[in-house]
Amino acid sequence: MAATAVSPNREKLFVGRDTAATMLDVSTRTIDDAIRAGELDAFRIGRRVVIRRDALIQFAERVTK
Repeated sequence: MAATAVSPNREKLFVGRDTAATMLDVSTRTIDDAIRAGELDAFRIGRRVVIRRDALIQFAERVTK
């Protein structure tokens, strides 16, 4: 049975707070504030707070209009 190869260029479905902040060129505090205000959906996996990449893109589009 052949193994299925995963593309190394495949984008991650979820990003952490630090990565989200880097992607938007803001501080992690700004990301935390947006999560707390309900402007950005996030959830916990264990101790880690993660954000869906598509939710982050939608958030960025809303705040830059």
